[in-house]
Amino acid sequence: MRSRRATRDGIVPVNDTARRLFRTWWGAIRRPGFLLLTSLNLALGVAATVGAFTLVDSLILHPLPFPDRDRVVLYGERAPDGPVRYASPMLYQDVGLPDTIESRGIARMPESTNVSANGIVFLTTAQRMDAGFLPTLGVRPAMGQGLSGKADEALLSHDFWVRRWHADPDAIGKTLTINGRSTTIRGILPADYRLFTDVDLLLPLDLSRHAGDNAANMNAVARLKPGVDAAAFSREVVDITRAHAATLRIGPERLAFHGATPLDAQITGEARPSLWMFFACSLAVLSIAGLNLSNLLLVRAVARSREVATLIALGAHGWRSWISAIGEASLIGLLATLVGIPLGGIVADVFSGFLPDEWMISPRAIRFDWHDRLFGVAIAALTLGIAFVAGSLHERSEALLHDHVSAGRGFVGGPAGRRARWGTNVLQTALAVVLLLLCLSTGIRLRTLDRVPMGFDADGAKVFEIKADDAQFPRVQDVVALFEAVSAKLAAHRGIDAVGMSNHLPAGGSFVMPFAAPDGSVRYTQYALATPGALQAMGLHLVSGRYLGAADVQGAARVAVVNEAYLKAFAVDGVGADVVPASKLSPNAPLRIVGVVGDTRHAGPALPPEPTVFVPLAQAWESSFDFIRLYMPTYIVVRGAAAEALGTDEVRDAIHGIAPYVAAAEGRPMRADVSAVTADYRRDAAVSATFALFALLLACTGLYSSQSVEVVVKRHDFALRSALGATPTDLAAVIVSRNVRTAVIGACLGLGCSLLAHQGPLGRVWAPESPVDVAVASSACAAMLIAAVAASGLPAWRAARIDPIHVIREG
Repeated sequence: MRSRRATRDGIVPVNDTARRLFRTWWGAIRRPGFLLLTSLNLALGVAATVGAFTLVDSLILHPLPFPDRDRVVLYGERAPDGPVRYASPMLYQDVGLPDTIESRGIARMPESTNVSANGIVFLTTAQRMDAGFLPTLGVRPAMGQGLSGKADEALLSHDFWVRRWHADPDAIGKTLTINGRSTTIRGILPADYRLFTDVDLLLPLDLSRHAGDNAANMNAVARLKPGVDAAAFSREVVDITRAHAATLRIGPERLAFHGATPLDAQITGEARPSLWMFFACSLAVLSIAGLNLSNLLLVRAVARSREVATLIALGAHGWRSWISAIGEASLIGLLATLVGIPLGGIVADVFSGFLPDEWMISPRAIRFDWHDRLFGVAIAALTLGIAFVAGSLHERSEALLHDHVSAGRGFVGGPAGRRARWGTNVLQTALAVVLLLLCLSTGIRLRTLDRVPMGFDADGAKVFEIKADDAQFPRVQDVVALFEAVSAKLAAHRGIDAVGMSNHLPAGGSFVMPFAAPDGSVRYTQYALATPGALQAMGLHLVSGRYLGAADVQGAARVAVVNEAYLKAFAVDGVGADVVPASKLSPNAPLRIVGVVGDTRHAGPALPPEPTVFVPLAQAWESSFDFIRLYMPTYIVVRGAAAEALGTDEVRDAIHGIAPYVAAAEGRPMRADVSAVTADYRRDAAVSATFALFALLLACTGLYSSQSVEVVVKRHDFALRSALGATPTDLAAVIVSRNVRTAVIGACLGLGCSLLAHQGPLGRVWAPESPVDVAVASSACAAMLIAAVAASGLPAWRAARIDPIHVIREG
């Protein structure tokens, strides 16, 4: 017997609710067009927001893996265009251990290291630090003990321990060979330890080797005492720096860049503006999705007004009159969540591939976990809830008041409803145009940069990084002999035209040293050590004179090759002129210029070429060479038809026959270095293109849904026009013209907002070098107009097919 339940309004079958819900779901599935459109609309908004939130959550909101991180600061000098502070060993000693801090530590920049373990020789990344560095950060080994300061000990990263020792706990106490020396494994680092970059080994730092070093190439950290403000310690660092400015060789213009910064700001400071910008763009996409969903649900509500009025007339008051709408909304939310949240994870994964390594706060920084899934469910529910109420409330009120009167006499079809829909469409279109402008600007900027000549031939060359460490090769001549022997073996391969070694590549990192100009001024200039054949292997173009040759290895005359930017910067004539070093690491004996090469854009096509001096490796001063190889990797470069096919194993075999404990990293085409210097522009272009695509699709949906409402609520008007002689083309043109007008107004509003934002702080956060010019603006507006016309297709077709006799009889 069917169960019944007494209500204030009468006897209503309880299982009618389930039956109506099932009927609603089954009807939506049988005719899935509306369900798929609304679900996909919401899913795109959820995916964009979840993807951006995952990055923000992982890299900004997720706590750093350092206890008491609020009391840890990095101190020293920062570059005018960079957030990270670096300290020199001299500054570290001068600051000492004042009353404001309870501990301190210093670490050298990460370096390549030769490691031999379990019979395998490989190149990995290590960082040297004193015994106070990890305790100051609050980091304790997950297994074993920390560094004690002895020279023959090491800590392994968790990932390195898993990869090379298969997570064997007995690895502690075993030995491995580092740069030819036996070293004991003292402990294993926590899995989430990371400071600016991933390292496999932590090694002891002997500060006595850096006595008198005033180059800011190290990270100095301090743990503040409880109650001490970071700003107070920062002022103390500035005062100490000012007091020792003469011995530190720091001029007044550099004092402004000294101080201390909390660890959290140092690690996440560079990423914050861009990541929050990503999230703001995703919220714009979600807003468009919510506005569209509201219009789509409004269309559905108008179509259901008769059904709602009939139910109310039969006594289905309260929540029962909402059953069909609630059932359909729940199905939309379920599908949108099931699609949008996994798609958001994919978006986050794709975006993470474009993020700089420096932004990562742990080895596994990007985490798509339950926080992000819960956030996706919450925003999907919130957006759907707001859209549901906005889209259904007015039509239900009309049904209550007017039974089944035409919607055209209520809010939906009245002037207020039309203004609301028009304003919504203009806002959606403006937001879409803003993201389109950003996408086109960054895309055109990237394309322009890709066309800028880099100044060297990247194709046909391959790069292998190696480390000629000071333990196995203490003198410059030892390194020269190593490279001569390896070069001879590699040059014997068929299809190899040139082989050479250098610490400098035409694109990528570099090393600077001071040089004196003829007017007595001193300028920091790119300084490269190279063997004969290196400049040819790197694809540098000879402008005048000659390359470095075999005669320069044994010759007594000190020589150099410079680029054209050097001649301009130092106002010298060229071949035959002198290059005068001005570093305390080398005698100030002049070098004679024997050749001039073309400029290369080693820092990327967006920056001008920098002056560069190439010196034969065999003529390098011991003191400067020892300093350079502490911080700079060394590269073997091969060029020729068979260069890119040359395997890393072949290079390793050539090296091991001469130096068994020297490794070579996996080779890479030199073209990869060119791509790396434009990585930031590719990241912005990829992210903006994703958001722009989502926004354009959603704006089309919004324009479509708005005109669909117009067709429904204005059926009598269209029928009357048709009866008075309007052709189907005329009726369709009404819909198309409305969308085009809306798109034009929205495009103008979006263009104005973009121009204002580009001139303000927003322009400095993202794509500061990508102006909104006439071509970009025209392309964005044209794309929006095409989308508006496309979105008008189906509503215009429905308007053209309205039968005037049938509609007028209904009225």
